Amino acid sequence: MPESYHCSSCGASIALADVNVANDIALCRQCGKTMAFSLIAPLPGAAEVDLERPPKGVRIEDSPLGGRSMIYRKISPVVLFLIPFTAVWSGGSMSAIYGSQIQKGHFELTQSLFGVPFLLGSVVLVSVILFLLCGRWRIRHTPGLLEVAIEIGPLGWTRRLACDRSARVSLQTSTWQRNGAPQQVIQVDCQANTLKFGTGIPDQAKAFIAEVLRRTLAEG
Repeated sequence: MPESYHCSSCGASIALADVNVANDIALCRQCGKTMAFSLIAPLPGAAEVDLERPPKGVRIEDSPLGGRSMIYRKISPVVLFLIPFTAVWSGGSMSAIYGSQIQKGHFELTQSLFGVPFLLGSVVLVSVILFLLCGRWRIRHTPGLLEVAIEIGPLGWTRRLACDRSARVSLQTSTWQRNGAPQQVIQVDCQANTLKFGTGIPDQAKAFIAEVLRRTLAEG
């Protein structure tokens, strides 16, 4: 257990003597406020996070626009299965449904509509492959704002959460499963707003990102 913690309000150090773990209370003698100990305690499994030694696939960098970013990018071995599967499944279905119509120079409405689910499935599979090969997560914090982006080259989708030192970071069980086992998600709560992300990130990297983010938000 660490010898001190940091106040979620002013950022000052809180000695272990001012913590009541049993009642989940911590006192900051700097500003006089009390808070839930669980709000400032290290996340389970992440208490020994070494900021100088991130797990494989994770790097921390200072943003030229200010703030700090964490980037996760690692090619998944699943892509070795998805590429040939997509080539056979999508190629075969698209060729059989639409290729024959192109050769005839005549489109049949019923057959074309039947192929729509296969077309959409192919788009999803190709998108997943592109993300596994070229995509990355970017978690960027600047004072007052947290941004979580999924990027594929110059393209991306970003979610934002206004947050301050009162923001609470936790690892929660999600509805998404892998091999029948529920996966955890990084959850950030601030006032009445919540941001969840990271279900596809491996557990070790996820715990590291969550703990670094918790410390960063506590520092303001």
